[in-house]
Amino acid sequence: MPTWLPPGPYKTLQPSPNVSIPYYIIRFDEDGRCESPQTKLDLVNRVRAEGYSDVFLFSHGWNNDWTAATKRYESFITGYMQMVARDGLKHREGFKPILVGVFWPSTSFVFGEDEEGPKMAAGGDRDSEVAAEGELLRDLARSLPGESRERFYELMGKEWTTPEEARELVALCAPLYASGDDETAPPASSVDELLRNWADWQPEAAGEEPAFDLGHIAPSTQAGAGGPQVAAFKLPSKFSPRSWARAATVWKMKDRAGRVGANGVGSLLRELAAAPNQPRVHLVGHSYGAKVVMSALCAGPAVTVESALLLQPAISHLCFAEKVEGRPGGYRAALDRVRKPIFATFSRNDDPLRNWFHKALRRDKDLGEVQIAGGDNPPNPFAALGGYGPRGSGERIEEIHDPGDPYDLSLPNRVYGIHGTRTIDGHGDISNESTWWALYCLAST
Repeated sequence: MPTWLPPGPYKTLQPSPNVSIPYYIIRFDEDGRCESPQTKLDLVNRVRAEGYSDVFLFSHGWNNDWTAATKRYESFITGYMQMVARDGLKHREGFKPILVGVFWPSTSFVFGEDEEGPKMAAGGDRDSEVAAEGELLRDLARSLPGESRERFYELMGKEWTTPEEARELVALCAPLYASGDDETAPPASSVDELLRNWADWQPEAAGEEPAFDLGHIAPSTQAGAGGPQVAAFKLPSKFSPRSWARAATVWKMKDRAGRVGANGVGSLLRELAAAPNQPRVHLVGHSYGAKVVMSALCAGPAVTVESALLLQPAISHLCFAEKVEGRPGGYRAALDRVRKPIFATFSRNDDPLRNWFHKALRRDKDLGEVQIAGGDNPPNPFAALGGYGPRGSGERIEEIHDPGDPYDLSLPNRVYGIHGTRTIDGHGDISNESTWWALYCLAST
């Protein structure tokens, strides 16, 4: 990431000789503090003074560095504009857009730009692998009390740990697992739950049969039981700290996305929406970027935006539900804060969200995103929206459309699950004609 950029647009895009579109990037740190306040001020003043009709606010997801994030934004924006020009598509009269990309620190031990998840020894240069592993451990350790860090490093340095050492590591990492602002150690039942999870997601390199079957997870959480109930099982004889690091990173980055959205992007969103000309604001979030934009929208005072397009969102499939264990899904409020139906794509080809997300994210607060900060049926209550589509929100599920085939936005459904398997080939494959068309249908009517 550039250490310094002058205030103002990152670039100005020119889709045609007579059209110029400012393209801003606003940077936030891991707690949501704005790192480019002068650029943010320039953006807000320009929207207020120059009568922009539509603000498109994008957030990238997990494991995007500066190059990957800007590349994703430009790929989507350029493809969208080329489709509009090629097909002679029209926006509403007076359409004058401005583009805003959010940049937040989401990288953690990954090689490449595919967002497939944190990878240990991913087949790259060994020096790079060692450096990345060290940075991952330091990043995780920063969340722990100082007196716990030396033991954390000692345990994480082992190739395999005993069940007793695994239990100790789980207890040391309680701050990564804690619900809300509660940084105290979890009760014994929560430690046991984590050990069950770890036994399930760790690779079978231990030379043993898998210790736990996802099919044993009960369909709901019992009040006061500390999480989903599972069948009895036998702990494996050893645990891989590397598989633990993968899961801990998933928790850390998911929670960070919520903080960035609620603490930082939410303030920006409200300033843009409050401009005198009342611009239409369109939110676009990919992967954990969906958590960024939804947290920005739902935390704090109510604000109304025009549309929201969530591309392979790495958030709970119950986040918009009317009730999850007796309370509304964490982003239920979004249904009243977005004028158009909320679009959320999901795909059977998204391996991380179909096959891994629900194994790692089984904390109480991950259930339905209740706190903001097999087949096509979700395998458990923690399954990802981008893997299985929305549930419990009165949603409409339909196949993704091609350009020229409009979505009917007049229906009463407030959430559309866009089944994208036909055109979305993986978690990062979110810039194509069908996703550009989905945004056009939301922005042009």
